[in-house]
Amino acid sequence: MTFIHKKQLFFFTILLAITLGSAEAISADAAIEGYDPVAYFTKQKAVKGTDKFSHQWNGDTWYFSSSDHRKLFVKNPEKYAPQFNGFCANGLSDGHVVEGDPENWRIIEGKLYLFFSTYGRNQWSGEVRSLIQSAKETLGEHP
Repeated sequence: MTFIHKKQLFFFTILLAITLGSAEAISADAAIEGYDPVAYFTKQKAVKGTDKFSHQWNGDTWYFSSSDHRKLFVKNPEKYAPQFNGFCANGLSDGHVVEGDPENWRIIEGKLYLFFSTYGRNQWSGEVRSLIQSAKETLGEHP
């Protein structure tokens, strides 16, 4: 191995160590892929949480971007947790169960809904009461 290759390998190793050392430890049982459920309501956007602010609820680990968000969730998790256990609301309304994508979301009447894609999210832009009912019926069939 030449001196240049050794130097490149050394710098690559340092960069890799820095990158891995700075990564957040989001657990495999993270709810909504580690996104902060409160941020959808307070910041109107999807924000990744951190292991510094986490909480166990309903069998999952929930992550938050701040201590204040964690406190709000602990007081009233049902208010902030996504409907249908985070499954795609549009998929459920069509009769099938697929995971929701935390980047595709909508707040409807004060409740958070996740969608598999922007197409599904766009299907829920008008009157959604019948869609919600259909989704509830599907989820009842797939507890």
